Amino acid sequence: MNTPHNKNVLLIAFETPPARSAGVQRPFRFAEYLLEMGWNPIILTASDDVYDRFDRELPVAPELAARIHRAKAWNINKLVSVRGRSPDVLALPDRYWPWYFSATRLGATLVREHDIGCIWSTYPIMTAHLVARRLAGRFQLPWIADFRDPMQCHYNPHYRNFNAVMCHLERKVIASATKVCTTSVEAAQLYRALYPAQPADKFCTIENGFVPAALPPSSSPERFTLLYSGALYGNGRDINRIFRALRLLKDRRLINAGNFLLRFRGSAKAGRFDPELAAHGVADLVEFAPPVPFQQALAEMQGCSANMLIQDEIFRYQIPGKLYDYIQSGKPILAVTPAGSATARVCSRLPHCQRAWDDEELARAIADIMEARVPASLPPQAVEEFSRRARATALAGLIADLVAPAGKPAYC
Repeated sequence: MNTPHNKNVLLIAFETPPARSAGVQRPFRFAEYLLEMGWNPIILTASDDVYDRFDRELPVAPELAARIHRAKAWNINKLVSVRGRSPDVLALPDRYWPWYFSATRLGATLVREHDIGCIWSTYPIMTAHLVARRLAGRFQLPWIADFRDPMQCHYNPHYRNFNAVMCHLERKVIASATKVCTTSVEAAQLYRALYPAQPADKFCTIENGFVPAALPPSSSPERFTLLYSGALYGNGRDINRIFRALRLLKDRRLINAGNFLLRFRGSAKAGRFDPELAAHGVADLVEFAPPVPFQQALAEMQGCSANMLIQDEIFRYQIPGKLYDYIQSGKPILAVTPAGSATARVCSRLPHCQRAWDDEELARAIADIMEARVPASLPPQAVEEFSRRARATALAGLIADLVAPAGKPAYC
């Protein structure tokens, strides 16, 4: 089916615009930039009535919108429930598995109609990989399984339920895929160790990145404002160490409600952390604000004093996507993460990033940023290395190698 210049790529991703999710950006931007580079991305995704949240402000160019094809999707937890609950076993491999049947039918049609030369699918919706596996096997096509982060049962003890089922499916995906892609070197190394029988070069890394955006000029508020934008988890993004560090600084009379604010944007419902704030005595220093559309979130990163990310030990193989948006902002970055993690490795390349982990380290890092004892950010040419466009160029090269006829050089 491949021709010497086949640039038709089927991208299988459950979440695409208008879904509001951190998972949207990677497949959407890959498609956007591949199209710009002369490829023909055909997107197989879910019907948008299955999404729980929406971002209607993320623009999709008409030429890309015409390439988006939606297969009817269902959430099994809503289809089968008793008093609003359904058995966990029904949500294997994920709660959207009924999508598999409509997606494989539509995917087969797209492969034939568009003379697809390569398939790319993306986690964390495992069903997307199962759809890709079915299509790649049926049509004998090269397939890149984009795992982003490792499957949760490999690092999070809270996901041990049904571990055997998920690992069985993962083994099938990894055995069948031509390439397995992760978003960090550490995750790729983990998968090489988990699957030593597979060729080491089957596993590769394409990090996330930022999207160049037309943002308002960088500014700084009168009161020092430290911004955290995104989700919080009780296990993996614990903010109590932050509150303890603020208490240290407050006791030392370095910060108060008049000169300091820690804002959590879109992280929790109002009142969720009131007991912790009261226990540490820092309620007057912390604000929880509602979520905003992606473009507004980027603009806020430009208008704060510094940006903060939290990546606990359990996420040592992952790099939060917001780090790259923070890099684009040029503002100082406080990375709350242990040494030796994937996030710490990237942060070590950023002169304007302060990495800290224990309470005293955090207190010193915040004080250093407030006192402007942090070097300037990267120059523009170095910042570009962290862009989604640069990552899409890497993906284009990987696809080109897979579709190039034997004995002939790859093309981009």
